Amino acid sequence: MAEYDLIIKALAERYMDQIASFVRGLPVTVEQIEDRDKEAVAVQRTSDALVKVREDSYEYLMLVEFQARPDRKMARRLLEYTAIHHCRYEKPVYPVVINLTGGGRQDERYLFECLDLTVVDFSYRLINLEDVAGRDLLYRGPVGLLPLTPLMRQEDPPEAVLEKCAERIGCEVGAEDERDVLYMALAALSSLRFPKGLILKVLEVIKLENLPLFDGIREEWEARTRQEMLIDLIETRFGKVPDELRDRLKVLKDYEQIKQAMRKAMSAETIEEYMAKLEH
Repeated sequence: MAEYDLIIKALAERYMDQIASFVRGLPVTVEQIEDRDKEAVAVQRTSDALVKVREDSYEYLMLVEFQARPDRKMARRLLEYTAIHHCRYEKPVYPVVINLTGGGRQDERYLFECLDLTVVDFSYRLINLEDVAGRDLLYRGPVGLLPLTPLMRQEDPPEAVLEKCAERIGCEVGAEDERDVLYMALAALSSLRFPKGLILKVLEVIKLENLPLFDGIREEWEARTRQEMLIDLIETRFGKVPDELRDRLKVLKDYEQIKQAMRKAMSAETIEEYMAKLEH
């Protein structure tokens, strides 16, 4: 899943209102949550999406985890995240797993007993995209959901599904950077179900050259993932990362460089000491 984390994060940051409305099956109002304590940051992965939702007059948090492959520990990890966010924000939490591939089907409940006590009886919403009828979303749904529609149950053949998604992105999305994100997400997530040859045939090759599903590109993608992990570590240790430091960290590509930068972050007591260590 790590190679898709940045794609999922980009979609969630831009279109979480559409994702939340898709989960609930009705329009909801979404507010991003920025103020997270260090404990929450330490456990939250880049594939998580946490937002504040208002549904009529009821306000709650929605925690969404995207799953590309089977994970036997998903329920326990989701329980941990749910408990942390509930305690942190003192609001009810609606936990959701969106299963991208249909593999790793699991119970929507986690039960933990000890002697005569039911210690935990935890339920969460599980959405298997391959069970979702996707035709209406393909032709008339929000554009932010288009990268997910090839993973749904479709009446049209795969080639026609990809062509329709690309056509709608090109016609309905005005901002170039937004089109690029949607186009890249469409190609990357489609690779979970369709062969690379079909994706290359339908979508413009020039727009796919920076995607992680092609040979020779994965190293760059993984470097970006490690950079985000490094920045998350520094935020957990010291709080907000200065823009000057963030810019310096973004140029790190080599695995050994990033590893050394992580070690220095763990040994430093302050952000100033860490920046001094980087000079050497």
